[in-house]
Amino acid sequence: MKGKFESTFLGFLLLGLAVFVGYQFIGGNKTMPSDNKSFSTDMKELRKKFNEDKGKVRVLLLLSPT
Repeated sequence: MKGKFESTFLGFLLLGLAVFVGYQFIGGNKTMPSDNKSFSTDMKELRKKFNEDKGKVRVLLLLSPT
């Protein structure tokens, strides 16, 4: 029974994550201006923007091409 619960929980967690990500890509997040879509490799800028959102929920996702 424990294995079925874990599988169901993981399924709902992944489904929730997929819905959240889809909502963000479709345009659910209107707080960022549309002209602010450039990517930066400057870590100081990333740290500054990350620290500006103190008190908010923040998620930092790092993806590797390998």
